[in-house]
Amino acid sequence: MVIESPPQSKSSPVRPHARTYHRAYLNNLLANHFHTPLVVIEAPAGYGKTTLLSAVTHRSGAQVGWLALDAADAALNTFIANVCAALYRLPIVPDYQVLDTQDIRSAVKLVVSSMRELGIETLVLDNFEHVADVPAINQLIEQVAAELPPPVQLIIATQRTPIFKRAGRSRVTRLDITESDLRFDPEDVVGYFAQVARYEVSADEGGLIVERTQGQAAAVNLVLQVAYGLPSYLRINFEMLLPAASQAVMVSLLRECLRRAPVAFDEAIHLLRSGADTPASQALYQFLAAANCLVHTLDDEARTLVIHPLLRELSTRL
Repeated sequence: MVIESPPQSKSSPVRPHARTYHRAYLNNLLANHFHTPLVVIEAPAGYGKTTLLSAVTHRSGAQVGWLALDAADAALNTFIANVCAALYRLPIVPDYQVLDTQDIRSAVKLVVSSMRELGIETLVLDNFEHVADVPAINQLIEQVAAELPPPVQLIIATQRTPIFKRAGRSRVTRLDITESDLRFDPEDVVGYFAQVARYEVSADEGGLIVERTQGQAAAVNLVLQVAYGLPSYLRINFEMLLPAASQAVMVSLLRECLRRAPVAFDEAIHLLRSGADTPASQALYQFLAAANCLVHTLDDEARTLVIHPLLRELSTRL
């Protein structure tokens, strides 16, 4: 028995945007811990977890398995089936209902042997918050990480602390990357604007942007959207532009971005809220993806788009 394969977005890593700014500190942190079997990237939505993972998964010559989890993966058999389908890049998902959910050992052997057979160097599990409270899956993750031969690595991105991390004790060496590591600092902001928007901001302006956005990558990105394409002599008064509350910052800035969209502003809001799949909505999402604005692409031709959950959340407040 087989079931339909998961949507491509579940097993296809997000591609780095042409204007993605990769922070050397984070890249070096991961590079220096390539031998660490388990990496946990934990932060709220919008702090750049998936952007960081996209850099990992598209390293030259890297053999990477990618799975974006959802609520259905909270069942152990479904989780195992989707992991194996992602590793083997299968057009169908195998049926592992025969696995005894009380026997974690057999599931561990299946995942580890699959990674060894395929030469997978890194298995990425994005959106792990959907299974962070499932004991069997947490136990499985710990045991898989304990048996991976170096330098094979398991990387988890999550908005919620997994059970194995809450326990405070583990046999597995682990690297934790947290919200504080992912926050932009003033130097990051200055470099980001210079590289991506070709717009010069001073150290003081960089500090103000960090203060008003709390260094959240998505909020900093939305500030950049306003500056993108402007010559530096057209100075932006960031103090007037940015209100103090972080959520208000993002709503205000998204509103400004949408005013440049190829559809009328009111229609753009309606399309975002409704989630409609129409030519107009596709044009809007393609515009946002081209601007690297809360929409990601899975391929070079931008045929498959992934909508950031923050976009729908913020659209309800426009």
